[in-house]
Formats: sequence, structure tokens, C-alpha cells
Amino acid sequence: MAGSQPQTWWDTIRRTHLFRVLAVYLGASFAVIQLVDVLTDQLGLPDWFFPGAIALLLIGLPIVVATAFVQSVPSLGPATSNAEAASPATESASDATAAIRATGAWRWLTWKTAMLGGLIAFALLGVTVGGHMAMRVLGIGPVGSLVAAGVLDERERIILADFQGDEGEAQLAEAATEAFRIDLSQSPLVTLVDPGHLGRVLERMEREPTENLDLALAREVAVRDGVKAVIAGEINAVGTSFVLSTQLVSAESGETLAAYRETARDSTAIIDAIDRLSRSLRERIGESLVSIRGNEPLETVTTSSLEALRKYSQAVRAIGTEGDTDRGIALLEEALAIDSTFAMAWRKLGAESQTRGETARSHEALRRAYEYRDRLTDRERYQTIASYHAVVTGEDEKAVLEYRSLLNTYPDDYLALSNLGYAYLRLRDYAQSEELQLRAVDVNPYDLFGYWGAIEAQVAQGKFAAAESTLARFAEHLPDNPAHVTAGVFLAGARGDYEGSEAIVRAVRERQRASPIYRVWTSWSLSGLATVRGRLAESEGHLRDAIAANESRGMLGEALDDAIDLATRDLWFRGRVEPAVDRVEAALERYPLDSIAPVERPYLDLARFYAIAERPERAAIYLATYEESVDPESRRTEQSEFHEVRGDIAVAEDRIDDAIAEYRLADRSTCAECSLFALGRAYDLAGEPDSAIAVYERRVAKYWLMRVFWDAYQLAPTYERLGFLYEARGDTQKAVHYYGKLIELWETADPELQPRVEAARRAIEALASDR
Repeated sequence: MAGSQPQTWWDTIRRTHLFRVLAVYLGASFAVIQLVDVLTDQLGLPDWFFPGAIALLLIGLPIVVATAFVQSVPSLGPATSNAEAASPATESASDATAAIRATGAWRWLTWKTAMLGGLIAFALLGVTVGGHMAMRVLGIGPVGSLVAAGVLDERERIILADFQGDEGEAQLAEAATEAFRIDLSQSPLVTLVDPGHLGRVLERMEREPTENLDLALAREVAVRDGVKAVIAGEINAVGTSFVLSTQLVSAESGETLAAYRETARDSTAIIDAIDRLSRSLRERIGESLVSIRGNEPLETVTTSSLEALRKYSQAVRAIGTEGDTDRGIALLEEALAIDSTFAMAWRKLGAESQTRGETARSHEALRRAYEYRDRLTDRERYQTIASYHAVVTGEDEKAVLEYRSLLNTYPDDYLALSNLGYAYLRLRDYAQSEELQLRAVDVNPYDLFGYWGAIEAQVAQGKFAAAESTLARFAEHLPDNPAHVTAGVFLAGARGDYEGSEAIVRAVRERQRASPIYRVWTSWSLSGLATVRGRLAESEGHLRDAIAANESRGMLGEALDDAIDLATRDLWFRGRVEPAVDRVEAALERYPLDSIAPVERPYLDLARFYAIAERPERAAIYLATYEESVDPESRRTEQSEFHEVRGDIAVAEDRIDDAIAEYRLADRSTCAECSLFALGRAYDLAGEPDSAIAVYERRVAKYWLMRVFWDAYQLAPTYERLGFLYEARGDTQKAVHYYGKLIELWETADPELQPRVEAARRAIEALASDR
């Protein structure tokens, strides 16, 4: 047509509706990408599925553009009319169409072919993914999981050897080992053998428990302990970079079951490289990709500081392998000085401080761990929240829920089993506690807390034969650990074998002369064992020794508590009020309360002492100060003692009905035994002999592992009052029985207590004469 302009490329684009086609394609691609992303996460599809889908969409993009162009040119599409063929647009496109016609590509560039090709490509990708997943599930080929292939079992015990590294990089290798352990501990499919257990196996092999556990030694330990596989690793510097490798090795044959390598560009990337290595190994073993991807990156759940991680790994080794708790705690504090948000280090510090009886530091550390709980692995998070509720707030029901959630994913976590058992022990569900503690020691026969908790639960049920059996198993697996000896001390005391208990304590004292903690414990134990038998002078000597030991350790709160205990003997057994009060006043001058952390100040013991000394106003002041100074969360763990002190003050003020109400509240708290004597005494003072007898009988019939320390003050007076009350009732047989129990208990009591023994003998003679 005359005067018409040649068609431009812009005219061609408009004619092909290219922008509309691209909009439709990109929209469809976005929907496909979202679907692929969801399927990858929800079904645990391999990591390469997502980039594979992206690649297919990118390949499809030029095909769609070319198809749109070809289909817009009439001479390449279906047959056209003569008018259309003669149009200016057709003439101006003749050169381009001729080129396309020459290739023959126009025959394939149809919308039907393009859509069919896309469907076939994605179908092939799906078939490839399906085949990969089937091989993995069936354990076939290099992608098959080791669990599916039958090489390993689910929750198989595996030993993690110490990472090896260049000379002079021992601390870096140690940190890498700990980081790898933390990441692997997130896997519900792997059970890493506890380092403490490995140390005890090495001792049985007559090797040092602190010896570097390289691959050869780890295999030897594995074969000896019936473990199938060992994980070993290396970290080596290459310029400013680091090459990390790991391998899973058959303990018996030495065959490499899996091996991976990663490179960290510098020291700041080492934690990420360890994370990638661990995830590759977990996938090869057979863990679901959904599970692996559900874990936060290692840097997020530990620390971004390699130096802080180094300090933490050294602390774990010092505490768990070397038994040097002081050094371990110092290293934890150094790690926290570097990274104050290192929640795992806070939790470890809280747990170790609690074991050492350092209440203030333990509570503070556990609070900080709880504050940063989002920076923990799922496993550690459950433990942290549960520990916070059990130790800091005293809300055992909440702790139980957290431990149960942890065990749903990690049913063989012996620490969770044992800690849950202790929570049930405090909730007075002794049968459930026993079952959990025995499961804990079945999983880890070297778990001393599991043995201890099982014995406590068994004694609470009166199952002394079972407790003796558990103690024997305890001693068999931990022959060199004094904890089983300590349990034997308390078990003998719970059965009333005070001579046997004392003999064990003296043997422990001799063996642990260098330990200030054992000096305190043995002095305290010997004092209680002497007091229960009426040997007050001997008891006081041991208490003075405990005070001196606590003072040398800087434990001023415990030293003051022991001084109050010392004065209470004057008050309770001798009736010397003023000398007892003078002793406590002198102790308060020596150990001022403001020099002691608030949570460690013995406010409740001071209030109880002044109430018994018939100074209720002074007692009320200390009780009020306790409520003001100690935070509500910490007070929840002392509800039983709190209500008992309120009852003591009510007795001192002659409000016996109020006292009974308070003692009943104390009896419903954590301590099932502590308030029974006080409740019986309140009924006695109220002139309700039947109720008094019922509660006193509960008290003498109640068993618990450490009852000797309550028996020290309460057992002889309970026998004495039961004898008197049964005599008044006219029940000669029971009166004679309990008077006899008092005589037997105080047979070797100090001369100042012998008049009460003689009174019991005369009462028996009179009752026999009357009968």
C-alpha cells in the first residue's frame, strides 16, 4: 500500500502480544515455584528438586517467546487468504519468516507442543525425584539411607571421635567436635554415646579418660562397648581457609560408610561448614529431610562466636571428662563474657551451679537461659524451659509437660527421663518416678542421677529390697564414684541403721579428705547421725567443722544456716533459750545478711528459730523480709517451708487452729514428710490426741531417703509423745512399744538426755505392773 511505513520490531512485539504472554507465563511460573517449595518442605524432597524446577522454567521461557512470535506471523501459521498474504505487515516480515521457515522450527513452535513439552519435562523431573526418594527409602545405591539398608538401626548408638587438626589447633578441633555433637544431637535418628560414658569405658581399658579419642581409639572403644559405628572428622587450615571433613566408619571392619567435605572461607565460616557437614551425614544415615530442615542453623542455636564456642567446649570437657567443675564453671563464664546470649552456656552454668548448691548463681543462669531459649536446639529448649520451671519457679506440672514433649521426639534421652522422674518424685507420684529413673539407667548405665532418683522413689514406696538392688547396680557401674557410697549412707539411715550409715560416712570422709565439698557433707551427715541418737556434744563438734569448711569455701549462707542449726540444739533439746539466741546473734554479726545473696539468705530458718524461741515478733520480721527480698518465682520452690514457718509463728502466738491450717498447707506442698511432726505437735497442743496420734503415726511410718536429717530433731520426741498419748488412752501395748523405741534410740545419748530415757523405762515398768 502506497505511503505505508515498514513494520518495526516494536510493531512485531505488539502483534505477538508478548507482554501478555510473558505476564501469563511468569504468573504460572510463580505458582509452580510456590508449589515446588511447599512440596520440598512438606514431603522432604531432595534439595536439587527446587533448582531443577527453576531450570526447567528458565528453559521454557525462550520457547514460549519463540512460540508466541511464530504463532503471530500468518505465513508460518495456518493457511491465510490472499488479502492477508498481500498485506504490508506480511511483506515487511518476509525476511524473518523466511529465516524461520528455512530451519523448519516453525512446525514445532505451537502452543500445543510447548505445553506438552513442559508437562513432559516436569513429569520427567517428578519421575527422577520419585526414583531418588524410592532408592533412599529402600536403601539402594549411593543415595540409599543406611538405616533403610539395614546397616544401622533407628536411634543407633554412635561414638563421635574427637576431630583431628593441624598441630597447634587442638582447641579449634575441640570446638569443632562440640559443635558437631550439638548439631547431631538434634537428630531423633542418632544417639551419640555420652562423653562421660566414653571416659568410663577408657578407664576400664586402663586408658586415661581425658585421652584424645582419635578414630583408631574410638573404634577400639566402640567394639568393646558394642557400638556399630564411629564418626570421625578433621579440620585443617589451607591459607586463610579451612577444610573440614567427616566420615562414618564401621567400628568392626573399618569400612567407610559415608564421607563428606566442606570448605570454610575463614574462621567465621567454620560453624556454617560444620552445620552443612552434619546435615549431609544425617541425611545419609536416614533422617527425614523435613526433620533436618526443621532445625535452626547451628550458629543460631549456639553462638556466632567461634571463641565462645571454644570456651564452651573446653568447659564441657573439664566438667564431664576431667571432673574439674571449678575450671569448667570459670570457662563457661569466659564464654558468656564473649557472647552474653549464648543460651546453651547459661543452661550448663545453671545446672552445674545447682549441683554445687549455689542457688543464686543457678537461678540467675537458668533465668538467662530461659530468656534466650529461642537460641537453642529443640532438645536444649525443652530441657531449659523444664529446668527453669522445676528449679526456679517450682512449677513441676509445667516441667512435666516440657519433658514429655522432649521425650516424644527423643525417647531415649536419659537426662529427660531422669529429670522427669525427679519432677514426679516432687509431685509424690513415686511409682511413675521409679519407672522413669530405671528407664534412664537402662539407656545410660552410668547415669548417677538416675540411680539416685530410682533409689529415692523406691525408698518412698518402702521397697528397700529393690533399693538395695539398684544401689548394687549403681556400685557395679560406677565403682569409683563416691555418689553410690553417699546413696548407701542415706539408705542405711532411712532403714534406721545409724551405725552402718555412720561407718560409711567415715570411710567417705577418709577417702575424700582433699575435697571441701565432701568435708562439709560428711560433717553435716555425722552431725545428723549423732543428733538422732542423742549425742549432742558429738553432733555440735561436727557442725562446727561444717561451719569452718563452708566459711573457707566462701559459702557464708550455708555457714550461717549451720550456726542456726547449732543454736537450735540448745533450744530444742536443752530448753536454753537465751544462750541459743545469743549464738544466733553472734552468727549474724559474723555473717551479715547483706554479705549473702538474697536467694541464699536463710530467712526462713531464722524465722523458724525465733518462733521456736518464742520470739514471734522477730520471726515475723524475718518472714516479711523473706517475702520482700526473694522474688516470687524463687519462693514457689519453698512453699512447704514457708507455710511451716507461718505455722511455727502461729504456735508461738498461741493461735493453734491457724497453725494447723498452715501445717496442712505445708503437707500439700512438695515435701511430703517435712511438716508431719509439726502438724502432729499442733494437734497435741490443741488437745486433740486422736488426730495427734494419727499424724505422729504417719510420721514414723513414712520413709524417704534422707529422713535422718529430719529424724535428728523429730524422731525421739515423736516416740516420746506417742508413748505418752497411748498411755493416756489406755493402749498399754502401743505405749510400751513407743517408749521402748525411745529407749533403744537414745541408749547411748548424752547424760543430759538420760533422764528422759529413765522416765520412759519407769513408764514401761508402771504399765507392766498395772497390766
